[in-house]
Amino acid sequence: MTSMVKAHSSHLRSVKDLLWPRPGERLIPAFSGLLLAASFPPLHLPVLPFIGLVPFALWIQGLSADAEGRRAAVRGSLVFGTVYFGLVFYWILIALIWFTPLAILAFIGSMILLVSLATLFGWSLHHFLHTLSIPLWIALPISWTAAEWFRAHWPSSLAFPWLGLGTSLTGFPEVVGFAEIVGARGITLWLALVNGLLASLVVDLRTRTRWGRKSLLISLVVTLPMGWGFWRAETLQLRETGRVAVVQPNIPEHIKLDQRLAIDSTHASLGRLMQTIEAGSADLILMPEVTLPVFPKAEVHSSFIAPIRNFARDIGAPIVFGATGFTGDILGDFTPFNSAFLMDPGGLKGFQYDKRYLVPFVERVPVLPDSWLTGLPYFGGFGVGSGWPLLEVNGSTYGVLICYESTYPEGARTFRLKGAEVLLNITNDAWYGREPLYSRTTALWQHPAHLVMRAIENRMGIARSANTGISLYVDPIGRVHGKTDLFESDIRIDNVLTTDEITFFTRFGDLAGNGAAFAAFMLIVASLKFRRLDPSEAQV
Repeated sequence: MTSMVKAHSSHLRSVKDLLWPRPGERLIPAFSGLLLAASFPPLHLPVLPFIGLVPFALWIQGLSADAEGRRAAVRGSLVFGTVYFGLVFYWILIALIWFTPLAILAFIGSMILLVSLATLFGWSLHHFLHTLSIPLWIALPISWTAAEWFRAHWPSSLAFPWLGLGTSLTGFPEVVGFAEIVGARGITLWLALVNGLLASLVVDLRTRTRWGRKSLLISLVVTLPMGWGFWRAETLQLRETGRVAVVQPNIPEHIKLDQRLAIDSTHASLGRLMQTIEAGSADLILMPEVTLPVFPKAEVHSSFIAPIRNFARDIGAPIVFGATGFTGDILGDFTPFNSAFLMDPGGLKGFQYDKRYLVPFVERVPVLPDSWLTGLPYFGGFGVGSGWPLLEVNGSTYGVLICYESTYPEGARTFRLKGAEVLLNITNDAWYGREPLYSRTTALWQHPAHLVMRAIENRMGIARSANTGISLYVDPIGRVHGKTDLFESDIRIDNVLTTDEITFFTRFGDLAGNGAAFAAFMLIVASLKFRRLDPSEAQV
């Protein structure tokens, strides 16, 4: 028994020695993670996305090429990933801890996955640099973009494309206008390329290597894509599609979790807001995700949606609203969906869009059977929607994205290919904070930033209705207007602009991300094969 305990203790010490960062493996990776995290909304510091990876890349470049160097890369990457992802995604714990202690497990599980991905990035970068001798300015964009692509393509609902590096510049939409060609991950590739070139320039300056040509290359790589974006912003032909009213009822999440209280509070808020809309002033009215926690197509809930029909009749405009769809027997076994419905003055229409991309650990827990989560509000159990139904109103065609679906380029792109002129985004961001300033998380600003990229990628307009804010409009250039304040009941009515462009990205998709992922895979295979053929590695 004693020998078993000693063996176990020895094993733990070995794991600690392997993974615990040593002096010299902490400060620089942590600094790089901090710079990158500060790049994103709400700070939107424009220089940091271009330099945030430079310290980490130089540190990896300076490691030895042997096994100890690879182990150091892994340990430093653990620090980098913990700081970077911890600061960017800390809100996962804060947002969910109000509702269930399972939030702790969800946050820990998410961080393990994300930090593991950061470790894979650092390990790969070390291999590309030291085993294959690939130039830093090539190795960095391939490895970083591939890691981001992989995060967005994890199996099942583990995929988490939230806030790729390209999203950091959404406060400056003209700068990233060439996303209409390369997509958001193409912007990531560009930023990582600039980081790699700057890091290479630092290496050249250290070694007194000729650096004039590289400086010129950096200038061209930075300015030419920017120039394209500004030129397109000046020349893009915009047109109006219709006037859309976005409604922000501002129902706190702790109220929404009580069905009866949520229904009463929503009816009261909408009653006050909707009377401010003049008849005929809007072509379409947009209400948020799960406007009412009811089943509109179940007869027993018909009275709950009657006020929405009255609003449509009095204003003379159809209303898109969020509620719960289902298949099966509402009084027996059924599968619920997070859905969008259409109400016009004549009643509930046949249109229904069921959410296809579900929030990990909230709407669907990837590793647990749904039956284990029965009774836990909003956790697990939601069905995955199918189809991409379009909504036609007064000659304009709309596609609906529900909440977190705005982080997926694929959804917006598919709607555009099917003929959508405008995207409607309905969401409930009450999860991400409460009215007091100290309880508001950065997710409240991070989430709508994705819509800027969707608008630019497809050159189409977007209207967003968020339960507690931020509700807004985005034009095809990526410019935001009509923003509401957080945690206030409000309505905005504005023209939504779009274009007739079918962009290169819309036609061909994420070539940059797919290409980087394929290149990284092939390089990893090549580096492992090279190591096996290297006689010195056999002695390590």
